[in-house]
Amino acid sequence: MTLTNPRATFGLNATATPTKSGSSGALTIGDRNESSSLPLATKIVSFDAVIVGSASNLTIDVSDLDNTGSTAWTAGAAQVETATAAGTVSGSGNASVVVTSSGMTGSPITLAVAVLATDTATAWATKVRTALNANAVIAARFTVGGSTTAISLTRKATSTYTINGVSVPVYAANDATLNLSLDNGTCTGITTAATSTNTTSGVLTAGAYAPDLDGTDFEGEATAGISSLRGLFIKVSSDCQTAALITQGSVLTDYSLSFGGILQVGGNVASISSADIMIEPASGGGDNSLFVTVTLAGS
Repeated sequence: MTLTNPRATFGLNATATPTKSGSSGALTIGDRNESSSLPLATKIVSFDAVIVGSASNLTIDVSDLDNTGSTAWTAGAAQVETATAAGTVSGSGNASVVVTSSGMTGSPITLAVAVLATDTATAWATKVRTALNANAVIAARFTVGGSTTAISLTRKATSTYTINGVSVPVYAANDATLNLSLDNGTCTGITTAATSTNTTSGVLTAGAYAPDLDGTDFEGEATAGISSLRGLFIKVSSDCQTAALITQGSVLTDYSLSFGGILQVGGNVASISSADIMIEPASGGGDNSLFVTVTLAGS
């Protein structure tokens, strides 16, 4: 890969309008945007990364331009809970449907689902699925599915990011309290199903996922790493669930970069430490998931 005109661009300014009597026009506060040329031998590598879990970190091995030392990635899996309808309604009324899930607002949520005499299990199961979908709290947390007598709840991803056009969902851990119960409320004929089945156990998403930080450039050629770092750019997506903590040797220690924040340093003199850079999610924010864009320049 051949680079043309590598450079670092910086700027911090604003336009101000004077308000004192006798003043008019507009002025710029701060210096104009500056551009610093980098040597033609400079390598520039840019990649996106998803980091999930306060105990996880992405370690950027600058010397090799790979992710050696990062927490291994676990993609996770969505939990699926299934209840099975049985019995033909013999007396019209409302079936009682109860959804229990740890952390869900209002849990347990009880729904009264209108059913009619002679409704088969397949018929009233369809009505239950419709009622579950109509409840905003349940629908925000689960995808309601199933067919015939099966009624399923699939836990939705808590966050979803995109890398290289591919969705990267973040899944919650298995919820042992999740349950969908079916019973007669004011109707008759339904066979009680107090306990649903954990069809698929949820698996917590965790670790660092940076498919393009693998020691090669976007053409698949080996980069041979960077020994002289001349530019660093780190941006935290505004869609993250938590802030980023950035550490680089003795230069930075848990430097906090919040949603939409950018850290940039660079110049044509190699004055930046080439030590490994570690990025980790700060704890206590949503599902502790982090999406960052990183660009490194050096030789």
